[in-house]
Amino acid sequence: MTEPLPRARVRRLLLALATGALVLLGGRAVQNGVADHYAISNPARALAWRSDHPEALYRQALRLAADPAQAEAAADHARRALRANPLDGRSYRILGTLADAAGDRAQAARLFTVAAQRTPRDLSSQAWLLDYHLAEGDLPAAMQNLDLLLRVNPGLFPSLEAQLLGLASDARAHEALADRLATLPPWRGRLLVATAAKAPSYEAVAPLFDRLRKAPGGLAPAELSAWVDRLGREGQWGPAYLIWVSQLPPERLVGLGNLYNGSFEWEPGQGAFHWRLGRIAGARVDRLPTEGADGKLALRVAFEDRRVPFAHVRQMLALGPGRYTFSGQARPETLRTERGLVWTITCASGGPALGETRPLMGNGPWRAFEAEFEVPAENCGAQWLVLRLPARIPAEQRIGGRAWFDALKISRQRPAPDANN
Repeated sequence: MTEPLPRARVRRLLLALATGALVLLGGRAVQNGVADHYAISNPARALAWRSDHPEALYRQALRLAADPAQAEAAADHARRALRANPLDGRSYRILGTLADAAGDRAQAARLFTVAAQRTPRDLSSQAWLLDYHLAEGDLPAAMQNLDLLLRVNPGLFPSLEAQLLGLASDARAHEALADRLATLPPWRGRLLVATAAKAPSYEAVAPLFDRLRKAPGGLAPAELSAWVDRLGREGQWGPAYLIWVSQLPPERLVGLGNLYNGSFEWEPGQGAFHWRLGRIAGARVDRLPTEGADGKLALRVAFEDRRVPFAHVRQMLALGPGRYTFSGQARPETLRTERGLVWTITCASGGPALGETRPLMGNGPWRAFEAEFEVPAENCGAQWLVLRLPARIPAEQRIGGRAWFDALKISRQRPAPDANN
């Protein structure tokens, strides 16, 4: 029968085994620590400490791939990196780059596709696939790559802007681009505003805006305003107005005339043919309830008895050639001014006023006012209606008190009957 080992000897043996295990673990920890330390800055040195370090293998493959003479070594390191970390798409990207350099575009596309699937936020893979899919005419896939690029790094927009404007101007890309924009990516508004402002040809991008305008949700206010402004700069005021009207909610179409929201019941929108209520020191413009208003609200302009170069209530109009009457009601409340407040209608292209109301000043109840004017047939496709203080010198800009306006409208005058009939 075997004699049991003495307890002291057992303790020494266990201690020796534990010490050996700790030394082994400590050695591995040192190896891993050194390899981790040098993996990025000196991957070759990191691999000398740990030959299967995944980050060091990837970094070394990336360095070797920069030298065409080291392509085989780069591919070998990339494959070893994948064996160490199969989920890292960056090594597939290196293999794809090497395949592309060797002229095998089909294999490169397969490898870059895997790289993008494994690491969707890898910008280099997405950028390569964007160019590849555009060259192959696979526009839906290209739009997906473009979307991922701009979601991951919105700062890329300026460098991609020229390419984006080219796509927006290319009829072949409109369907795929509109489908991607319909998903409301965060870069949509920036692209459409830039396209409206900078596209070389408004006619080339018009079909894209029409697609989006007719899609569920239509154009956002900033997008619509930018597109309407572009049409206006091109002299297309009639189409601009019709497009703007088509985006109005149904309840706002009731009673729509030559002037929009003349009773100030609706909150002003952004640009286009909405009221534009500006801000300026010394004056305040509001829509408020008041006695005698045509509806629930009226426009109030309040002044602080100081000099104010006021012309900060305006609306763009799209009146055709002909004679019109601008009318409404006003109520001054201790309105102190030498020149009074007037409404002026001018051509958006410039030139003298087409018509102007009598100056409003003093104090009193609601009173009706009107002014006749004529829109010429040439160079006046759009007009500005502006509430302003017609001061000729700075001293005449001093104004205090308040003024209310409501029930504004513009009516086309009927032609006089022919005396011969």
